[in-house]
Amino acid sequence: MTDQTVTNDNLIAAPEEPAEDTWQTRYLSDDLKENATLQKFKDVEGLGTSYLAMQEMIGSRAKIPTDESSEEEVSEFYNKLGRPETPDKYEIDIPGGVGTDDEINHFFSAAHKSGLTNRQAQDALNYFHTMNENYKVDMGATMQKARTDAETTLKKEWGPGQYDKNLAVSRRAFNRFADDGLRRIVDESGMSNNVSMIKFLHKIGVAFSDPNMGGTGRDSSSLDSDSAKLEIDAIMKDKKHKYHAALFDNSDPKHAEAITYRDSLYDAVYQEEE
Repeated sequence: MTDQTVTNDNLIAAPEEPAEDTWQTRYLSDDLKENATLQKFKDVEGLGTSYLAMQEMIGSRAKIPTDESSEEEVSEFYNKLGRPETPDKYEIDIPGGVGTDDEINHFFSAAHKSGLTNRQAQDALNYFHTMNENYKVDMGATMQKARTDAETTLKKEWGPGQYDKNLAVSRRAFNRFADDGLRRIVDESGMSNNVSMIKFLHKIGVAFSDPNMGGTGRDSSSLDSDSAKLEIDAIMKDKKHKYHAALFDNSDPKHAEAITYRDSLYDAVYQEEE
């Protein structure tokens, strides 16, 4: 019989291999020792460093406000999203023609209150600028068409020979009675190309060309541009001119008559220059 050394003749009861000595085996419960996420850390220090980084990241996250949030909480949320500290801290390229300095400052205040970041505020201004420019183009085309349509209508009604003369009368009436505010409204609204408005002003102009209505009774369309310019120069500089004193003295009985006469001269000049 051959001699054999048997260290253990019980295969079932053979001793288990000793477990690997790691921080997981030493410090974690059995249900956590084999956790895949925890196995990524080589030691307890690595786990602690990762935990602290996670806490810092969570603390830096912006908490979305609710209806119950205070103004301070909402403001903190906007700040974390990137809103400038104050309205005057916006650094934006201001497109030309979007508004006055006061209007821009009001926009910055509103943008800051609404929580807009610098980029969002820039995008908002750029959009407004584009919309405003497109509006101007569309308005220009609309007004040009309105002018063409008005010219066609009035030339047909008044006749080509009377069109320039009657239009000059309408302009004279408007220039005499319209103040700066009305001029701006008429210009911006497109009423200057309204046929009814032009015909109405023509009736006023005709009425005030009658001496009995306080006008001069003189038809400026009979003057050529050069003659009208000479007459304007005379009325302004020649103290012996019959309207010189009245033109500069609003208490003079003929002041209104002098103004009307001067405006009729300007109409004669502008009519030929157009």
